[in-house]
Amino acid sequence: MEPGKGIRAFDFDHTVYKGYSYRDFVFYTTLRRPWVLLWLPVIIVTAILTAMKAIPMKRTVEVVLFPFLRFKKIDEYIVKFWDKRQNRIQQWFKDIQRPDDVVISATPKFFLEEICRRIGVKTLIATEIDRKTGKVVDPYCYREGKWLRFTEVFGENAVLEEYYTDTEKDSGMLDRALRGYVVDKKGNIEKVK
Repeated sequence: MEPGKGIRAFDFDHTVYKGYSYRDFVFYTTLRRPWVLLWLPVIIVTAILTAMKAIPMKRTVEVVLFPFLRFKKIDEYIVKFWDKRQNRIQQWFKDIQRPDDVVISATPKFFLEEICRRIGVKTLIATEIDRKTGKVVDPYCYREGKWLRFTEVFGENAVLEEYYTDTEKDSGMLDRALRGYVVDKKGNIEKVK
């Protein structure tokens, strides 16, 4: 980070990436490993229970990840996926990107590391997954958990100068940023703070 500048952070899905990257990865791998469809009823029930707030989002992530962590060559799948989907990184992000920018996301870190390396993002804060157990490592990098993860990396007194996201529900970060921006599906940026 340049001296005298605060931190500039970006959500990943629907912000830096056009779409929801892990959902795209699930479709990509399911086409190549159709046995994953056997897990679909479990995912559907989990999604319904999550929508009813009967189970936490963290548990939903663990359920959805379960079959994909069983792939022996998941890291190869990730590389091949980003070979095909790297072009979905938004042009507006490429135009304003600085070497010290931070990506912070609820998406699993092991999945985003490859694309962040490719596009030159040196600091990635994302959901940590124990790849042996499939469990989310607390704090889960979602909503308020993003701020907890952020302060683990940068300290309690870090200044979040700018934050870019796709939704004002990302208030844990937006509320603490000096300036906040919401990016719509077309890549238009609106200053909300």
